[in-house]
Amino acid sequence: MDTLQRLAPFELSPETTEKLQAMLKNDRSYMIELVPKVVFCRGELTEMLISCEIGEYVQFKGVAHSYLAHNGTIERIPESKEDIFASTSLSLIEKRKLMRLMTMVSDNTLYTHILDKYSDTQFTQLLQDKFKLSGMLLDAVLYLIVRVNRGDTISSREGCERLHKYVKSIGRYGRMAYLCGMYGGGSEISQSFCRLCAVSGGTYILNEKVAAIESTAENEFSVVLDHGTVRAKQIVMSPDYTSTAVPKDQIVSRAICILDNTCLGDDTTALASYVDDSGVVSLLYVTHSTMTVPSGQSILYAWVEGSLEETRSLLTSAVQTTIDSKASPLLSIFMESHELDVSETESQGIIVTRAPDATVDLDSAALSAQH
Repeated sequence: MDTLQRLAPFELSPETTEKLQAMLKNDRSYMIELVPKVVFCRGELTEMLISCEIGEYVQFKGVAHSYLAHNGTIERIPESKEDIFASTSLSLIEKRKLMRLMTMVSDNTLYTHILDKYSDTQFTQLLQDKFKLSGMLLDAVLYLIVRVNRGDTISSREGCERLHKYVKSIGRYGRMAYLCGMYGGGSEISQSFCRLCAVSGGTYILNEKVAAIESTAENEFSVVLDHGTVRAKQIVMSPDYTSTAVPKDQIVSRAICILDNTCLGDDTTALASYVDDSGVVSLLYVTHSTMTVPSGQSILYAWVEGSLEETRSLLTSAVQTTIDSKASPLLSIFMESHELDVSETESQGIIVTRAPDATVDLDSAALSAQH
């Protein structure tokens, strides 16, 4: 694990204890991720899996639906042009506005013209003035598709680039922009790269305490472990193994809820954004279709930037609004993770991995690995 994680204090009632005992009898059916992420259909990680020829080691399921939760309600947001035309929740005028926006980012000539003409304006202003978006449509583009944090402003260029990437991802593998890993996507993707590394002579060492890392005269490293010493030309390690790593101010708070029923569909996956004045919460919903939870149950993940003390009520509201009385939590866990400053540890030949951020996809991790 790349982060310092702390479980929030909680007490188990007799009813909860009984539910947990029932779950533990079927514990191999649960694949719970501490840092859930999805993958862009046309993103950095997807291209990396293809170019490294390790995509065959990982299975994905398309993220079929997107939802926007606000004002105590949750609404499905159409993504592809087909979904927009078929939508019964949008008026004809709203459909035209969305289609106009999607046409702009899909057409390279129009897209380049917009970037050149409006590069100095704010993205929100562009959506309001040029495309006449407001209300739910504006929130959906900002917080669900482009994923701007509440109160933040981004340039039209950055916003259009994010939107362009999203729209270009739709249609590559189906009518969705994201893929969700089967059997716990993060662990499966890590294992696929482990195989590639092993073929190239890499060695993985787990569950060992590092007593010291020393440089040798042969430009190698001597790593002193509890059960011996190993030598390596290069080291890639978690910041948990460094003695100089200190927590930074960047904190991500998370909620993991195992539900006794499905709430956003029986055999599907979905991404959602919960928006209110306090912030924007990202949510990922998975069912038995991803082989991470028993049939008839589901898992709802929620996360937001900020300490747990500041955001717990926001996370709770996001979960309750998304569930919408259609299911009840069998188990809910709240935790926070701190990014670690490892600048004093990194040197030639030593690479320290970064803590997961609050984004929904793995492209930032792929870019970090490449550089």
